[in-house]
Amino acid sequence: MPRLAFVALAGALLGWAASCTVRFDDGAKFRCDGDGDCGGGGYVCLNGDYCCKADGDEVGKGCDGRDNDCDGQTDEGAGGLEICNGVDDDCDGVIDNGFDLIQDPRNCGACDRACQSNQACSNSVCVVRGESSCTDNVDNDGDLKVDCADGDCNTLACGVGCQCRAMMRAEGACTDGADNDGDQQTDCADLDCDGAGCATSGCTCTNGAKKETACVDGMDNDGDGSTDCSDGDCAAQLCQAAPATFRCTAAGTCACNDGGVVTETGARCRDRIDNDCNGLTDCAEAACDGLSCAADGGAGCICNGGSGRETSCSDRRDNDNDGTTDCGDALPDGGGDCPIGVACSFLNAGVPTVGACAADHTCK
Repeated sequence: MPRLAFVALAGALLGWAASCTVRFDDGAKFRCDGDGDCGGGGYVCLNGDYCCKADGDEVGKGCDGRDNDCDGQTDEGAGGLEICNGVDDDCDGVIDNGFDLIQDPRNCGACDRACQSNQACSNSVCVVRGESSCTDNVDNDGDLKVDCADGDCNTLACGVGCQCRAMMRAEGACTDGADNDGDQQTDCADLDCDGAGCATSGCTCTNGAKKETACVDGMDNDGDGSTDCSDGDCAAQLCQAAPATFRCTAAGTCACNDGGVVTETGARCRDRIDNDCNGLTDCAEAACDGLSCAADGGAGCICNGGSGRETSCSDRRDNDNDGTTDCGDALPDGGGDCPIGVACSFLNAGVPTVGACAADHTCK
């Protein structure tokens, strides 16, 4: 488009010479046959198309829509390199094109909004960076810790069959016959595998070796040539399907209490074991009636009528191990081991205070 053009017209009209100056709209485009049509003043006729006066090159003029250098093109190269500033510097019609305000840590959410060195830009917000890869031997988050040595990698994979644990590489696959963490130990021989299953069921990695844990299936689960009770790993383990309580004896047989006869009484009324193998445990045995069922052997729980009964309602302990304590150990109607009105104890401003079990199963 032409800049402000002046056209001087001269001629004789009605016997006298007159001259005039015409101002053209910058937005208009007029044809011209030569420079004389442009009225002088440095204006020239460009390609017979329009009058133009050059006032320098396009660079630095911005995107003004004008042919500043009179070469027939508009805004070419006017802005040059696009920078992040909210302006269309390269005049391509797009502001700040080429800048990622969503993920660029130098322009996070806005131009020149930089994240700190330990942060990344996520969805236009600066967030603390974590180790993005635990296998590349690179300090991805700039905290001077690499892969498994970076706490961000804890429990994450450090390769095939490898898992980061406690800031170190650890064996994560214990049945593949491979040294996955590179410590020269494989599968159950690697202490990282303790507690994990072996290649077959009924076998567990224990203290760097395979251990038979299924002692009733008739199989050699740990591959040591011994089965069930004949395998020393099964000593004292159940050797009959539940609910039977026969266990493997030291002699490698399956019997009740190592083959001996044991009466359910005394401390055996609170050990949670069916010592005489009759299917009854602790207070369920008639021989235990009136005996302590408290873990400490005290009088807070007494076997009564086939079950344990809470007898102390003021020590703030679940003496009969039924999941309720003191005044809470009561039936919905207020009955039970600690009924309404029975003496209890509660803390009043940190001081133990004597009270009584109330209808809401609290001590007041």
